[in-house]
Amino acid sequence: MNSKNMTPHILPNNAKDLQSIDMRSGLTYIGQGVLELSHFPRLLQEMTVEANFQPSGLHWEMSTWFEERFGTIPMQYMHLRLALDLPLTCQACLQPYIESLDSDRDYILFETEEEAEAWDFDEENQDAEDALVSSEAFNLLETIEEELLLNLPLIAKHPLGECKPEDLQKVSKTLKSGSEEIIIKKPNPFAILEKLKKQ
Repeated sequence: MNSKNMTPHILPNNAKDLQSIDMRSGLTYIGQGVLELSHFPRLLQEMTVEANFQPSGLHWEMSTWFEERFGTIPMQYMHLRLALDLPLTCQACLQPYIESLDSDRDYILFETEEEAEAWDFDEENQDAEDALVSSEAFNLLETIEEELLLNLPLIAKHPLGECKPEDLQKVSKTLKSGSEEIIIKKPNPFAILEKLKKQ
């Protein structure tokens, strides 16, 4: 069975509906849109608040289908494409910049956690699709947030050569003097939302 030719169920660009998708219904799905960051609190905590550096909306595209992969067993697949411009703080010069996150990934959905874990740790499948667990109330928003968090840089930095020399010198002097302590505070995500709404 190959369901790529079946008429898919269209998902609305609505956060509430995307939090509970019946992935065990036998239906295929397709959807796209732009979501506000207010639906992703952990991602908001990573964001730098700066008037001149605003995040974009989160662009998403999703589709699912079934394929016979192992003999006659139909496997459920999901494709997820994400794009987001997120303000972060450069750890070299301590100034804000925009990090463009772009994820394009395929998943296989399994019935149980055990099956998904077995797939993840199969050395033969290291370069293949990632594994997820299907459910009757699959939360696509959680999957989107997890994927974007995984795509954040380990160390946030401007592209090479874009840090201003004066900012680097200021950080260097502070570190050498030891007279000041550099603290990067991550603000409350709800305070971030309030500030964005007022702008």
